[in-house]
Amino acid sequence: MCRRSSRMQNSPSDALRLIARVVAFVALVLPSTGCAMGTASRPYPGVDVDRLWACTVAVAEDPTVEQWHTVENNAWVSRGDRRVEVMRVLERVLEQEGAKPEYQRQTWSMTLRVLPAAPEGDPETGEVRTDPEVRIESRSSRPPAQFWIFADDMLDAIDARVNDPVVRPTVAPTKQPPRLGPVVPGGPLQSP
Repeated sequence: MCRRSSRMQNSPSDALRLIARVVAFVALVLPSTGCAMGTASRPYPGVDVDRLWACTVAVAEDPTVEQWHTVENNAWVSRGDRRVEVMRVLERVLEQEGAKPEYQRQTWSMTLRVLPAAPEGDPETGEVRTDPEVRIESRSSRPPAQFWIFADDMLDAIDARVNDPVVRPTVAPTKQPPRLGPVVPGGPLQSP
């Protein structure tokens, strides 16, 4: 006669527990290793770094986000280290077939950096870059699920401006003036 244990080995619930433990371990270990979980970047071969910077600032100041309504768009520009801190409050009504419409509101905080080519290695990080690069990093420890789609859209918008012979100035559609303040090179970000 076969003896049956009170708990089956290799049951689906055991497999789920193991998966949950592995995911929890990875979630705890990755941030401490310096691995950026919310980072997107794109190289720009042959593009002048100053032009790339101007295009990046213009895109950061443009509040247009496809499929979202921008409630608030703040862009703090640090010219000294070619960095833009962006904080956007977005909302939308998500309508999917067979489901009730769902109101969504998110705050996205990110840093856009224009990194010059560093074939001999970056003096600060040692990172080797053969071409200038735009890097977008989420400032949230848990970036929203749409972060990579949004970052790709921003990089595509930068591409479009880089390939446009005239960099267009942005026009703020809101009554508020753009939130740009003087930034001392290498100093803290300031906003009026």
